[in-house]
Amino acid sequence: MNQSAKLPLRLKTMYGVGSGGSALVILAIGTWTIYYYAPPLGRGLMTYAPIALLGTAMMIGRVVDALTDPLIAQWSDRTRSRWGRRIPFILFGSLPLVLSFILIWTPPVKGDSLVNFFYLVLMLGLFFLFYTIVVVPYAALLPELTSFPKERIELATWQGFFRIMGLSIGFLGSSFLIERLGFKAMATVLGMVVLVSLYCPVLVVRERNVHLRKSAFTFRQSVIQTFKNKPFRYYISGYMFFWFAFTLLTTGLSYIVTVLMGLGEGDVGPTVAPSLVIVVLSLPLIQRIASWKGKKFTLVLFLALLCAIFFLIPSIGHWPFGISRPLQGRILMGLAGIPIATLFALPNAMVADLVDYDEKVTGSRREAMYFGMQGLMLKASIALSVLFFGFLFRTFGYSATEPLGILLLGPMAGAFVLIGLLLFSRYPITT
Repeated sequence: MNQSAKLPLRLKTMYGVGSGGSALVILAIGTWTIYYYAPPLGRGLMTYAPIALLGTAMMIGRVVDALTDPLIAQWSDRTRSRWGRRIPFILFGSLPLVLSFILIWTPPVKGDSLVNFFYLVLMLGLFFLFYTIVVVPYAALLPELTSFPKERIELATWQGFFRIMGLSIGFLGSSFLIERLGFKAMATVLGMVVLVSLYCPVLVVRERNVHLRKSAFTFRQSVIQTFKNKPFRYYISGYMFFWFAFTLLTTGLSYIVTVLMGLGEGDVGPTVAPSLVIVVLSLPLIQRIASWKGKKFTLVLFLALLCAIFFLIPSIGHWPFGISRPLQGRILMGLAGIPIATLFALPNAMVADLVDYDEKVTGSRREAMYFGMQGLMLKASIALSVLFFGFLFRTFGYSATEPLGILLLGPMAGAFVLIGLLLFSRYPITT
């Protein structure tokens, strides 16, 4: 891309649309796969595989997802083609990604069978492989599109906006389609939406001067060099703690809504939805402050606010002035939407800065490796957070009569955000 020209709005938005498709398909997989293969008894739905094995199937898929991140990153960084280093992966990987997503919902045997379990393992493995093939090179395009910090923030903000749109469509649209048309129709319709979304960047992005930027490092050298980058170490350590805390809270949201706020299961979605709206509305504010005061300042400012909000969660039900428990919870969730917007808007722009820093040291452009290692560390953080969540609930309880585990969610998440802020405070890039 021409680094001296301002990026047109069409390119910024079309590039951002790709983020919506990747978020939508991951949400659908995480929300409905186990439910489809082992639905609750009494719902009149067919069981396809033993529920005891389905967690293993999901774990295997996630392991494939995590381990292939740096491998695909290295492949992309060292690719030469007339289309560039990133576009071929998106172009040729998106259709297999969508097909594997659709095939997940077509088990070969009617009824409970180990054949369906092994089929699911295979389909999830293929899905997560192609997901990595598409998403890592897609993310690596951002620092290549522009070298200007303000435009990088704008690109990352558009990514954040469409990611929220994808989550909203996945959250509400999947339920609507399943109820009226069934799981297979849901997968087909959402799959088509995802395919169009992922092809949007292909239509507008034209990579340039790729032969000047090919990585000269072997895979091992590239991984080692990435972690030799001191700013990256400060960034990724804070980033992992931030997402550990965020995952801990989101995993426990249904318990917070039903136990602490005193609402029903059907109220979880409507209670969370306004927070997503606030995230979207906050994105322009995040962009403006980051352009004015820098990305590090903005991230620290708003995640400090998120830390304080997390510590207030156990206070739900104990506020003065007659504020109802549901309203107390909704106020905290609404306030959390503002700092959560920073986690959607800023990290990818910060990785772009780290790539520039690395190029000055090594002379190579390795955008995909940085996004690949970020993905690997993020997934490790999420997995550890889910394990910690289970430990917390098993040890301290998670019911109305034994709510200590739920009450500890907020302070524990706040503590992890605080640790992340302390680590991230040494991050030296302030633009």
